[in-house]
Amino acid sequence: MDVASAGIKTFYTDYHDCIAQKRYNSPYWLRRYAHRRTHEAFFDYLEPGQQVLDAGCGEGVLTCLAARRGVDIIGADISGPNVDGARRLATEWGVQPRFIQADADQLPFADNSFDVVLSSHVLEHLPDPKSGMRELFRVTRSLALVAMPTCLNPACWALLGGDRFWTLGRRSLVAVPFGLARTLAAWIRGEEGPDETYEGHDNLPHVWRFPHVMRQALEDAGFEIVGFEAGPLIVPYLAEYITPMRWLQPYLDRHRRRALLRNLGYGSLAVCRKL
Repeated sequence: MDVASAGIKTFYTDYHDCIAQKRYNSPYWLRRYAHRRTHEAFFDYLEPGQQVLDAGCGEGVLTCLAARRGVDIIGADISGPNVDGARRLATEWGVQPRFIQADADQLPFADNSFDVVLSSHVLEHLPDPKSGMRELFRVTRSLALVAMPTCLNPACWALLGGDRFWTLGRRSLVAVPFGLARTLAAWIRGEEGPDETYEGHDNLPHVWRFPHVMRQALEDAGFEIVGFEAGPLIVPYLAEYITPMRWLQPYLDRHRRRALLRNLGYGSLAVCRKL
């Protein structure tokens, strides 16, 4: 492992992302909606009693939601503080998934250990996302459900432009066009997508990939992609301030699998079958 990769691993091993508080229970309606809708999309493909791994579970929100639905699930995360937070959340919610501390691209499980493997906005944090995809392929018997940030949604452009998509700020007038310009520049240069970086650390990559790049990488790992859909079709800012937009947002998301919209989400979800 090179020095840069080791540094990334070291950072995340001790990092507590507080995702339940910041996102799932955000005081901002639009941010809360975006992340809850991202989680809910997984449950269209899960059934009670399945043996499931949540690889890169963070504070365990998705893991605990799946456990509530009767899924036999293990959550694994490289961060010790995240695993501790996940166990506290499980106790608070009255569910009993198992949590372990483990690296998503060196999973401590035998080949074909799980019916389904979940990966929700994790692979982009790895030094080598393709290594993580190969691990998902190795440990699943059947399916992998992989959500990653993709860059063709205006909310993504707001973040890439240095703003928050859920509340207006000083950069809001210029953030979306600036983020779009960064996306176009990455496309012209033939890059995987624009790199937001993570938490202001230039050495921590957080690439918003083009959807076709995400699909190709999963196929290169050995998967057949049997479904591909947009994450939430977020319109930045508006629903936070205009109440009728809170009714429109779920209506938009009901069409996330349509051919014209499935590449335009705040992230993308791939349904991957092991060949």
